Amino acid sequence: MINEIVPILSLLGLGGIAGAFFNSIWERNKTISLQKQQYKETRYKAIILLMYGFLEYKDESDFLIIHRPDLNSKEKLFLELKTEWNNMILYASDEVLLRAHTFLNKPSHENYKKLAIEMRKDLWGGKISHEIEKLNFENIIADERT
Repeated sequence: MINEIVPILSLLGLGGIAGAFFNSIWERNKTISLQKQQYKETRYKAIILLMYGFLEYKDESDFLIIHRPDLNSKEKLFLELKTEWNNMILYASDEVLLRAHTFLNKPSHENYKKLAIEMRKDLWGGKISHEIEKLNFENIIADERT
């Protein structure tokens, strides 16, 4: 009887150790994933604001200069966007990189919208509704009235 109990208890002990080991690996991977997601979200938020500031520089330059005194010209803001694009190579999805590249080569509200939507998909997945895709990002007041 004792010969049967010892192996069973040993297996339970090894199972507990193995379970704890795999659980620690799973927790570590979960933490790393969360940190990556938070980093990406922070960077995307900053890039969205920089792009909007670039498109609406005349109206947004005072706000930009208060928060980023080094961005005191549209040219410097564009260089900052190029730097962000180079950094995005490390973490952004292919779709986000392609849309960002398009925006840098042809800045427009339409390309801004397409990039923002791809960033949203990259962060949260899922589909974007047709209502969001048809919004006019250039004239927000007109969208609210229609």
